[in-house]
Amino acid sequence: MNIVVLDGYTLNPGDLSWAALQSLGHCEIYDRTPAAAVVERAAHAEIVLTNKTLLTRTHIAQITIYRCTGDRL
Repeated sequence: MNIVVLDGYTLNPGDLSWAALQSLGHCEIYDRTPAAAVVERAAHAEIVLTNKTLLTRTHIAQITIYRCTGDRL
């Protein structure tokens, strides 16, 4: 499973472990993601997690194997 965290710093500023999430599959965790990089970073994700980074309808339409978005862990 491919998991992408678009704004990991706002979810975990360094005081927690990502190990539980990483045990679920391949994880890419970005501290912050500008709007222009959302599609590139989430392009092959099955799960996209975000807190502050906005996912627009246009972004979602361009993500190829997208299954789920979470806005809280």
